[in-house]
Amino acid sequence: MKFVLDHTGKPHARFFEEISAIPRPSFHEEAIADYVVNFAKERGLEYRRDALHNVLVRKPATPGYEDHETVMLQGHMDMIHTKIPGSTFDFSNPLEFVVKDGFLKAKETTCGSDDGVAIAYMLAILDDNELQHPALECVFTTAEEAGLNGALNFDCSDLKARKYINMDGNLDGTSLVIAAGGINSEFVRPIRREVLPGAQLMEIKLWGLEGGHCANMINKERGNALKAAGRILLSLQKELPLRIVALDGGNMTTIANWSTIQVAVSPKDASKAEEIAKRIIEDFKAEHKESDPNIEFSISTSADCPQPMDEALTRDLIRLLNLLPSGLINSSLVFPGTPMTSANLEQCVTGEEELRVRFRPRSAYASKLEDQEAQSRMIGEICGFEYVLHQKYFGHNVPIGSPFFQVYSQVWKELTGKEVVATAAHFGNEIGTFMSKMPWLDMILLVATHYDAHTPNERLDLASFDRCYECLKRILERV
Repeated sequence: MKFVLDHTGKPHARFFEEISAIPRPSFHEEAIADYVVNFAKERGLEYRRDALHNVLVRKPATPGYEDHETVMLQGHMDMIHTKIPGSTFDFSNPLEFVVKDGFLKAKETTCGSDDGVAIAYMLAILDDNELQHPALECVFTTAEEAGLNGALNFDCSDLKARKYINMDGNLDGTSLVIAAGGINSEFVRPIRREVLPGAQLMEIKLWGLEGGHCANMINKERGNALKAAGRILLSLQKELPLRIVALDGGNMTTIANWSTIQVAVSPKDASKAEEIAKRIIEDFKAEHKESDPNIEFSISTSADCPQPMDEALTRDLIRLLNLLPSGLINSSLVFPGTPMTSANLEQCVTGEEELRVRFRPRSAYASKLEDQEAQSRMIGEICGFEYVLHQKYFGHNVPIGSPFFQVYSQVWKELTGKEVVATAAHFGNEIGTFMSKMPWLDMILLVATHYDAHTPNERLDLASFDRCYECLKRILERV
């Protein structure tokens, strides 16, 4: 591999470039795990590796630090493999780095700063025999980008750490003190259809909503096209007989910005059904004229009507859509505008044999997340749907100004003249998972600035990369 960085006195830069020669997409971290294990073996360091290729490397305290609390350093080994359209780059080859305007980026691809910075920092610290530090537990996790799989399945039972440095973020001088956990779940039910002689098909389409990622945009009060569909169907059901033929809409991880309803109605009720649907949609548009100014809809009818769902499924689906919460539930009083708890009615898919409704609650409070799961199960039971929990991960909500945070802020001020800024977010990372298993941890997040992660324009601020490594060393010397 051709190196482009100056490695003089910068072991973190050397290790970053070395690991960038190793492909490491989620679920294919065997090679990078081999590298870390061989690194530990060569230096006589204690390590363990699990079936998912998570690796723990321990380094004893240096003389004089034996009585200091153990510190855990942690980051994930996988990276997003993304390239520009038309690129012929093969990710089985080393990344091709360039340096421009103080930034490191890769030609045509992601550069792996998320979370290669953490891996490079841990390797450099473990390799430094001059640094004075407490006992270290360096945790290298896998498949974070695919859903925190490595962290969720990591055995923490033998960890001794009381302090925890996570290194997965994007802006130096900040520490993420609040982040949300989430539940990826579905409501599933077999579809039973029956003949409804003389029925007419009515199709109602809703589109043009703003949508957006359900973590980043849930506090914007944007409309949800599936909740709108539920309102339309409930209003229709109140005033005339109908059966649902199909309901589809939304996409994974986003606020549903489209929906298509197909219902079977009597020809004599078609005009009334259209009138009701238009009225509800106009109400919905008025409610969201600021957040979603470009809502559009269409209503059409056809004499050719497929077999609709049976009466019970029609009734229960309408109940489910209307009972499930969706949107912002509560916000932080410490960080105004930052959601603490939310829910998102995410997607509805009418398959050949099953109806599937995806639902994603989030909260920075583990207690509220458990409460949301319990409510979801009850709603599923009431509506006759099987509740399927695919994945649950916890967020974190730690006090600002903990003892470890104060050390971090003091060191950062010595280096930069600025204090560390506490931040909050409604997305999640591995911090909450480890803190749910080790709730006694005093946590900080330390990371070098990088931009546009997960895109081919991903780039690492090299001055920040060096500065944050120096900060990490000083913190370890001081605690």
